[in-house]
Amino acid sequence: MFKHKFNADKNEVLVTLKWERSDFETKLQKSLDLAVKNIKVPGYRPGKAPKEKLLQRVDILAVQDRLIKDYVNSKWNDLTKYLDDKKLKVLNYILNLSQEDNKDDEYINLDVHLPVIPSFDDVDFSKVDIKLTLPKVTKENVKDDINHFTSHLTTKTEVKEKTAKTQLRDTVVLDFKGFIDDVAFEGGEATHYELELGSNSFIAGFEDQLLGKKTGYEGEVNVTFPTTYFVKEYAGKEAIFKVKIHKILRQSTLALDDSVFEKLGHKNVKNLKDFEKLTELKLNLEGLSSALTKYVEELAFEAYKQSKTKLNKIFFEKEITKLKNEFNKNLEQFGIKKREYISLLKTSEKAIDDEINASAEKTAAISFLRSKMIENLKFDQKAAKEQFKDKLAYYSQESEAENISEFLVHNIELLKLIGKAKESKDIENFIAKKITK
Repeated sequence: MFKHKFNADKNEVLVTLKWERSDFETKLQKSLDLAVKNIKVPGYRPGKAPKEKLLQRVDILAVQDRLIKDYVNSKWNDLTKYLDDKKLKVLNYILNLSQEDNKDDEYINLDVHLPVIPSFDDVDFSKVDIKLTLPKVTKENVKDDINHFTSHLTTKTEVKEKTAKTQLRDTVVLDFKGFIDDVAFEGGEATHYELELGSNSFIAGFEDQLLGKKTGYEGEVNVTFPTTYFVKEYAGKEAIFKVKIHKILRQSTLALDDSVFEKLGHKNVKNLKDFEKLTELKLNLEGLSSALTKYVEELAFEAYKQSKTKLNKIFFEKEITKLKNEFNKNLEQFGIKKREYISLLKTSEKAIDDEINASAEKTAAISFLRSKMIENLKFDQKAAKEQFKDKLAYYSQESEAENISEFLVHNIELLKLIGKAKESKDIENFIAKKITK
C-alpha cells in the first residue's frame, strides 16, 4: 500500500499511496453529483440544466483535492504505523500533496510529503567540546553593583568643577565623528550625545579612552570594529573618532549608613557589610545561572551542527515570522524604511532573510537538543528543593530558595547524565565555595 523515500537534507519523507482508480472515480462522481445538486443555471428550470453547464459552475479541482485529502486522512493511522516501523516519526502536517495520474494505470499514486520529527540519535554530548566559564565576582564588581543600586535613590547632576575628570559610570555629553581611512562613514556621527562610561554600548575601547578627561576635552579615540560587526563593510577595520566633551554628569553620592539598609526590609541586611555579602551572593548566583544557560545552549547548538540530522523548515517557520515581525516593528519605531536600512548597512534583503532564517533555525535547534539532553533525566525534585534551601534562605524567600536549589541540582545531574562529569563537579565546587559557604 505504501512506499517511501527519505530526504535527509530537508528531513522530510515522501510517502506514496496507491488508490484504486475505479474507487477514486466512483467517489469523485458522487462528490460532483452532490456539488451540482443545488446549482441554478440562468435560463433553465431547477434540475433541467445540461450537466456540462452545471459542471462549469463547479470547482472540480477543489472537489478532487478535498476527496484526496479525505482519502489520505482515512489512511493516516496505517501510514504512520508504516513509518513507525521504518523508524520515522512524522509531524501531523502535510507539507505537500500531489498525484501522479496515468490514465492507463489501475491505481492513482498520491505523493505525500511529511516533515520528520528528528530523534538526534547520532548525538553524543560527551564528545562536544564547549568550555564552561564560571563567574569571577570581585570586590570591584560588588562595589559597582551597590553603586548602581543606590543610583536609583539619587540623581545625576552636572559636574561644575573645571578640574574634575570623568570617572566610570559618569555620563558624558559629547560630539563625535568617525573616520575610516580618513573618510567619514555613515552612522558614525552625533552631537550632544549622552554616553554612560562603562555601559559598553559603544565599540570596545571607546568609552575607556574617555576616562580621566575634563569638560571641554577635544581629541581622538582610536578603535577597531569587531570582525563580527553587523555592517560587514566596517568589520575588522580601524577607525578614528574626533570627540568633544561638553558636559560631565555624575550620580550624586548617598551616605550608606545603617538607616539606608534598614529601609530595604531584608531580614539579613542591617548594614553595609551585610549588603555587600548579599550582593556578592546575588552576583554569584546570577553569574552561575547565566553561565549554565549559555553553556547548555552552546552545547546544544554545537551538537546540532555536528549532527547529520537537520530540522525541516516547518519546525522554525513560526520563529521566522516572529523575527520578521519584530524586525519590521523596530524599523517602524525608528522611522526607517527597509530600503534605507539595507542601504545604511550595505546589505541586501536576501542577506537579512538568511540571517533571520539562521537565527530561527538556531533557536529551534537549541530547543530540540535541550529536550534530547533531558529525555532520560531523573532526580528527586523534592530532595532537590531541599538540598541548598537553607543556605539560600539567607538570600531569598523560602519558595524562591527552593526553586534556585532545584535549578542547581537539575543542572548538576543533567551534566552528569550527558557525560560532562568534570563540568558538573566544577559547578558543585563553585556552589560550595561561593554560594553555600
